[in-house]
Amino acid sequence: RIAWSWSMRRYDVLVWGSTGFTGALVAKYLSEVAMARSIKFAIAGRNRRKLEGVQKGLKSGGGDVEIVVASLADQSSLVSMCASTKVVLSTVGPFLKYGTPIVKTCIQTQTDYVDITGEVPWVRTLIDEYHETAKLRNIYIVPMCGFDSIPSDLGTYATVTYMRERLDKPTRRVTSLVAVRGAPSGGTLATGMIMDTKYRREIKDVFLLGGGKGDVREEDQDYAKVEYNKELNLWTAPFGMAKLNTRVVRRSNALFAAESKEGYGDGFGYREMAMFKKKKHAEKALMSSRIPPDVIKRLVDSGRLPKPGQGPSRAERAKNWFKFRILGESPDGDQVTTTIQGKDAGYDETAKMVSESAILLACAKSQLP
Repeated sequence: RIAWSWSMRRYDVLVWGSTGFTGALVAKYLSEVAMARSIKFAIAGRNRRKLEGVQKGLKSGGGDVEIVVASLADQSSLVSMCASTKVVLSTVGPFLKYGTPIVKTCIQTQTDYVDITGEVPWVRTLIDEYHETAKLRNIYIVPMCGFDSIPSDLGTYATVTYMRERLDKPTRRVTSLVAVRGAPSGGTLATGMIMDTKYRREIKDVFLLGGGKGDVREEDQDYAKVEYNKELNLWTAPFGMAKLNTRVVRRSNALFAAESKEGYGDGFGYREMAMFKKKKHAEKALMSSRIPPDVIKRLVDSGRLPKPGQGPSRAERAKNWFKFRILGESPDGDQVTTTIQGKDAGYDETAKMVSESAILLACAKSQLP
């Protein structure tokens, strides 16, 4: 096996899929922070002409941002690409279709990896196929680093950490209440249709990524109703991303438990739901959660919903926002509330979240668990 020198890589971060809608936003964000953060990044994809178009739109014309051309059909180009960088940041989906060759090549070249997938069944295949090898070689493979599922995962971690360090108590349960303004991206819709048609059984498994002990409790089940919360004076309903985010939080708990034998707390439970001020909006969210994939496909085909690679204008994104209200509770009833909020979740904030995940791996890997 070749000994790949990680510290001598040409780039800190390489953006695979830079010509897509979200990929271009990632490249733009990195170009704005690269100098201050002392990082060198490259943009990559199949089409040099399109990459040059992205390059010209970057800060200062992107003159210091190099282009890497590679193709899934050319394995040698993938090896060369992955070996040139400390971290591959992938925005190319659906990942069930296009993601595995990149991850496999990152394992081969000892390159760390982050992406913006929300495809939980695919993540399960990565765990089964590559987790032990990656652990042995000290390679970080970190999917789901966008709005799915950074706020849920890190928000829960922050809540649990505060409970333990400030109150000296474990956490019995965490409930995340989410409010979002903004439509799902074309890529998210495409992913949802694939999972709802081909992976229905897998996506219903609340412990698909681990974290379960025995039978599924009521508090582990996906939230699927409308209720009034008198204490908080708001209505709750199913949140579209909960079937993704809850699986990630449970896996994080399981990974920490494997290291410390404790995890977040004995019998830890996590739930996630949408929050609304008005009942009618909660009921609309419930109805939306039940729309069949064939209906969504017709709306996409007719142009009423975005196709993969499409997204809203900057002016439209500027109106969007999100807010997480994360409620932690200790076994004896003490409570901690964590709030996370930001602007456009599906695009701008996702680009920021996955970029910062990649920068962290490139610059501070030795400080990570």
